[in-house]
Amino acid sequence: MMSLSQPTPPIPKSEYKARVKALRAELLQLQHQMRQMNKPVIVVIAGDDRSGRHETINALSSWMDPRFLSVNAYGPTQHEDDNRPFFWRFWRDLPGAGEMAIYLRDWTSTSLVQYLNGEISEKKLRKREEYIRNFEQKHTDDGALMIKCWLHISEEVLANRVAQIRDTPYFDVKDELALKNYPVAIEAIQNTINATSTHANHWYVVDGADPQNRNLEVAEIIKNRLKDWLTGQVRQPDAASLESVAARPSINMVPQSLDQAPDKKKAKEKLKKLQAKLRELMFEMRNQNIPVVMAFEGWDAAGKGGAIRRLVASLDAGFYRIKPIAKPSEDEYAHHYMWRFWREIPRNGQMTIFDRSWYGRVLVERIEGFATEQEWQRAYKEINDFEHQLSIHDTVVLKFWLNISKDEQLRRFQDREQTDYKKYKITDEDYRNRERWDDYVLAVEDMIERTSTEHAPWAVINTDFKDQARIDVLQTVVDAFKQKLKLRD
Repeated sequence: MMSLSQPTPPIPKSEYKARVKALRAELLQLQHQMRQMNKPVIVVIAGDDRSGRHETINALSSWMDPRFLSVNAYGPTQHEDDNRPFFWRFWRDLPGAGEMAIYLRDWTSTSLVQYLNGEISEKKLRKREEYIRNFEQKHTDDGALMIKCWLHISEEVLANRVAQIRDTPYFDVKDELALKNYPVAIEAIQNTINATSTHANHWYVVDGADPQNRNLEVAEIIKNRLKDWLTGQVRQPDAASLESVAARPSINMVPQSLDQAPDKKKAKEKLKKLQAKLRELMFEMRNQNIPVVMAFEGWDAAGKGGAIRRLVASLDAGFYRIKPIAKPSEDEYAHHYMWRFWREIPRNGQMTIFDRSWYGRVLVERIEGFATEQEWQRAYKEINDFEHQLSIHDTVVLKFWLNISKDEQLRRFQDREQTDYKKYKITDEDYRNRERWDDYVLAVEDMIERTSTEHAPWAVINTDFKDQARIDVLQTVVDAFKQKLKLRD
């Protein structure tokens, strides 16, 4: 159990200046080394009310190189933040490789403020603490350094500070409330600090009574953690479980027979009816502020693009956005692989359709060796957590695997090569991927087994007959929207 720190005596001004001079030189040198290491550093400066968080961050900013340092200061959530999952704004502002970001009012302190203000229950706070541990572990597992400092002051110090500003423009009625509720707040803080302190991401509790001591102690903590990290003394990511799944549902790769082909006229009528129904349901989803995230994955030539076009054909273009996913950009590659997907999460009442998705980590990156075995094995849990965060924000999450038989895929490849307006669709890479068919089958089966959940299920769509596949996709979406709206009645 962590205990909050005891007050420390002030230090002479001359000693403070000398220590700042030495610390500044060391911090600048460490920043330069951090750039060369090409990994991100996340610094959290949180604390009690009037504990000096802002002043500490100002001091750190003046002592370090601002070119490689950003400060993310958050107040109460804004409309844009409330319209998305809780962690969205924190993911959005994460530092890239070789960068450092300081967070004021981070995910932990924001959760505590929400709890103390009665916005979330104690039960929800306990769940939030679990999500915080998962969030932080993702980044340290990915190679980031996270340093968390909580600035603490006694009730007496808080009372003195409130008294000093009472008749100034800096006074806020919340200061009186903080003083009145001090014992309750400190108990909640202590519990949450304990709950969110882990071996890799523990809290440093710093006495905030004396500004100079406070600034020096925080800077020393950052310096020492950077030194340990740069010399390899910070723990390496825990090895992901490499155990095989005992039993996987087999993905049926047998070609469909010609007598299974749907009647063209009937299929067209069915498609139009489903599109009309989907349009009606989408307006209701919009009216009820329900966000939707869809992910389309599948074999080359399985018809993802055609299925998506039929899906949105009858929808108002203002309700949805299609996000094609290609090779990550330099900036995206400098961040955690989930960063670029978090940034694309739709606001309430909107829909984002991902043409390929975060599942590339456990598919192409696994097969081609772009991710280590440890990384793609770890990704299953990270993906499940991501989709769970979407679901607790009341997001409808739908995932489609468009399946095709090997014979039908070859036929479509050959058709593309012989059709002028389709030639651009076929590349040498398509044939190279085909040569690794069995590897992909194993990866797909693992993916579906390990990431199909009640709140984010996989729908496996057989696409040997495109007309039926498009109907199946639309029917799946219509059924999911109906179910969601029924639950909301």
